[in-house]
Amino acid sequence: MILNHSYGINDVFQLIDPADQSKKTVIKLLRLRNPWGKSEWLGAWSSESPELLEHKELIKTYINSLPPDEQFELDADDGTFLMHYDDWKDSFSSLFLNNDFPEDWTGVRFKSAWTPTNSGGLPN
Repeated sequence: MILNHSYGINDVFQLIDPADQSKKTVIKLLRLRNPWGKSEWLGAWSSESPELLEHKELIKTYINSLPPDEQFELDADDGTFLMHYDDWKDSFSSLFLNNDFPEDWTGVRFKSAWTPTNSGGLPN
């Protein structure tokens, strides 16, 4: 990964570890993408990592359950990679959200400053 660089979050999902008979072990994963299309995460859940290889069929089942336009190639060298939530929260210090609303929704734009009215209760 590149220090002080932005990555897009393309997906957030969780899987139940099939090795856990109690079905209580939840694996929380994010699918991130470097907009430059290169320089992927090399830690846990990265391509060819032991975690990914152990759960590859489970992840492929998840990918195949997605709508066709959201499916992705797990081993593609395109800047897209998986990362466990714990690693993500330890690696990133800022999060900016952009939601792609359906075309039939309406919106309101705010200029200049965050206020209690437009910030949803966030501090200024």
